[in-house]
Amino acid sequence: MQTDAPFWKSLVFDGIDDVEVEAVAAAFGTVEVVARGRTAGATCPGCGRFSGQVHDRYQRRLRDLPLADQGFVIRLTVRRFICGSEDCPRRTFAEPFARLAAPHARFTTRLNHALERVGLALAGRAGARLAAQLGFGAGRMTLLRRVMALPDPRFSTPRVLGVDDFAIRRGQTYSTILTSVQDRRVVDVLPTREAGPLAAWLVHHPGVEIICRDRAGAYAEGARRGAPGALQVADRFHLWQGLGRAVETCVAAHRDCLRNPTPSGLLPQDTRPASDRPQNDEAPVGRRAERKKAAHALVHEMLAQGHSRRAIARHLGWGLNTVLRYANAARWQDTIRENRPRSSRLDPYKPYLERRFAEGCTSVTRLHGELVAEQAPVTYGMVRAHIATLRGAPSAAPPRPPTVRQQLYGRAGFYLLRKMILLQ
Repeated sequence: MQTDAPFWKSLVFDGIDDVEVEAVAAAFGTVEVVARGRTAGATCPGCGRFSGQVHDRYQRRLRDLPLADQGFVIRLTVRRFICGSEDCPRRTFAEPFARLAAPHARFTTRLNHALERVGLALAGRAGARLAAQLGFGAGRMTLLRRVMALPDPRFSTPRVLGVDDFAIRRGQTYSTILTSVQDRRVVDVLPTREAGPLAAWLVHHPGVEIICRDRAGAYAEGARRGAPGALQVADRFHLWQGLGRAVETCVAAHRDCLRNPTPSGLLPQDTRPASDRPQNDEAPVGRRAERKKAAHALVHEMLAQGHSRRAIARHLGWGLNTVLRYANAARWQDTIRENRPRSSRLDPYKPYLERRFAEGCTSVTRLHGELVAEQAPVTYGMVRAHIATLRGAPSAAPPRPPTVRQQLYGRAGFYLLRKMILLQ
């Protein structure tokens, strides 16, 4: 299908005067525009001398934003000009199309901006799925490369700096995020939550007067080394968090002072003989035992007030299984789990399996059959798991290659995440 060239010139190359449309064709769900440069010459980027002498021509294939649910491709004929200056190190140079596409790019500037926005919003795989639905057809690595190619935003050093940690992978990898408290914007992201990187950042960015930080000791040390004249304060969240923990600990420690009031206003008297009265709980050993005792008392107190177990879990912000464990325990000592090896039905037969394995019998099927013949209450999986521990891993086994998740949370993954946080 051929169409009017001036119409496509105004539609596709609006504001771009150095491009001339020669032909337009639509077939198999793709619209293809053939175009070329219309200027008489170009300026050499090396010496700045104008040249109109053509050396040769080549074609660039540029993908553009889809049009009416169809792919859009621009076949652009580019001329190479000869630089006539003897002092210029360039002998030839390509015709520039700065407003249409960057040098060596396969996407137009419009499509490149769209891919950047998708990459910043959804990153790799999710962004690739959205790009496929929108007709871009860009892969996940293409989107990530677009994000990494963006320049970091330039921010001035804030007067009030917020310092806090966040989890890249909870329980394993943590980083530090720096924010401007007054502007409520992210200033930078540091790879760890140690004192060294924070101190180095403060040294290279003088002018911070107040540091509103997390209560971690590493942040206190980093702020003291990097900005000794700055005032260190705790932020509102950590103040409320610390106050809530202190109140909860205080109330739990003094709950024995509380008694249910009687109609007469007097404390009930225990008339049982001393021999029949329950003995006091064992004295707690360590902070962990004290926390267990306080949590057990708190759960049973709320149960006595008529609250359900789910309501207690929602109120305390605990998991339902945690509340059930405290509620089902008659004594707080029963909630302390000892690190004892769990017994198994295979335990009486492990010496026999170890002896047979030492004799050279390594077949799990055969060993399981021998135990079943002796009426042993064991399963094939039990025997297989124990034989696997006896075999062990070979000493010269090569290390496993890193998984995709491990690579993502590596150094390159951190800088990609940092780029996305800064450009939001």
